[in-house]
Amino acid sequence: MTAEFHWDDARIFLAIARAGTLSGAADKMNMGIATVSRRLDRLEQALNVPLFSRHQSGYRLTDDGEALLARAEALEY
Repeated sequence: MTAEFHWDDARIFLAIARAGTLSGAADKMNMGIATVSRRLDRLEQALNVPLFSRHQSGYRLTDDGEALLARAEALEY
């Protein structure tokens, strides 16, 4: 099965990158934390790379995540 890229998942990625936590992103996106987590998983599967390293203090962008952040922000406006 081939995973697909969805712009809504990229918007969730941006929210996580900016908030640093799933809960912060969920609040910003007006979604549940489980939904945000599931959509991030789907995006990482579609791209076949981890976008964040997970820590108790929050989520930090990987090098691949940093690269996607620059592209997603450019497309956002």
